[in-house]
This record gives sequence, C-alpha cells and structure tokens, in this order.
Amino acid sequence: MEKLEEDSLPLNVDEKGEKLNPWLTIWYAPRATMRSAINYRNSKLLIFLAIMAGITEFFDRAISDNLGVHMNFWVVLLMIIVVGGIIGIISWFIWSAINYYVGKLLKGKGTYDEMRVAMAISFIPFAISVIFCFLDVLFLREKLFTNAVLSPFQIGWLLLSAFFVFILAVWSFFLMIKAVAEAHQFSSWKGLLTLIIPAAVIFVLVLGIVLVAL
Repeated sequence: MEKLEEDSLPLNVDEKGEKLNPWLTIWYAPRATMRSAINYRNSKLLIFLAIMAGITEFFDRAISDNLGVHMNFWVVLLMIIVVGGIIGIISWFIWSAINYYVGKLLKGKGTYDEMRVAMAISFIPFAISVIFCFLDVLFLREKLFTNAVLSPFQIGWLLLSAFFVFILAVWSFFLMIKAVAEAHQFSSWKGLLTLIIPAAVIFVLVLGIVLVAL
C-alpha cells in the first residue's frame, strides 16, 4: 500500500502520458491511474462506477433494515438496483462538489470535473463488491433481507463475504484520499484532511441538533 506521504512529485498535468487500465493499475498506482482517467475520460465507465457504488451501499442498507420482512424479495432487489443506482449518481456529484470546494480552501488546484473523475475511479473496489452481493443473493435468497435462521454454510459465507467487502471498503476510502490529492495536486495528507473536514462538520451539526432536541 502506498504511503500517505507522496515521495514523488505530481505528474505533469500538461502531459497526458500513458493511458492506463484503471481496473488493473488502481491497485498499485492509484494516483497515476486517476491522472490517466482524468486525461482520457470515459464517461460511461464513470457513471457505471458511481451506480455500482450506490447499489453496494443500498444493498447493505437493505440487509441491515430487513427490507424483506415488509417487501417481496424481487421488489427489494429491484429497489436496490434502481434506487441504489440513483443514489450512487447523486452522491457522486454531491461529494465531488464538497471535496472540490473544501480542497480549494486548502489551496487545491483541481477543477470540479477532475475531482468528479478521480472520485469515480476510487469507487472501483465498490464495483468489485457487487460480485459478493450477487453471491449473497445466490446463497441466501429471501433469507438475506429477513431475520430468518441461517444454515451453518450460510453463516460462514456471510462472514467471509462481509470480511472481503470490508477490506474493499477500506481500500476505497484510501483511494478517495488519493483521488482528492491527485485532482487537487497536493499531498495525500491534505487529501485526508479534505475528507475529514466535511464529515466533522456534519457530525457537529447532527450532535448539535440532538442536544437541542434533548
């Protein structure tokens, strides 16, 4: 895993350089991959990755909320695909804008479009996670979205699936740091700070609302 400190100088944004395959190079050269994606934009890929991220997020929510208790199994799956995809697109645009403006406060040099591209590329691990979502559905069927008793195999599979999905989620967060840093052409520590600031603001606002309500 790359260190958060970037020992090398940023790529020259005026030179396109080599076109990389993000599915392969994102795992060992994240910043170079994001710069390549910015220089050689593939709008269809970006939209696909945002949709996959939204589907993965809504899939986890459907499981935790036991949506299958109140809805038909196929309706739940349809909601995951449609609603999750829409949420993914909207979240992509919103968080790209937030990271763009917060990064500007930290003297970032990137544009909103560059941030949007880099953020989408950081969703690749979420797209990979969809494979585990599919296998969860295949092995558990209706039980997945209810409180039904599971077989030993199903319990074991869920634990294994959750482990790999967690690892991919952690890697995606790491890639988001790199995405912000590469888009704004500053250090990864500033990239991390850019992600932390809006999260901290939201936490303080929610805490304040809760305290006022109490």
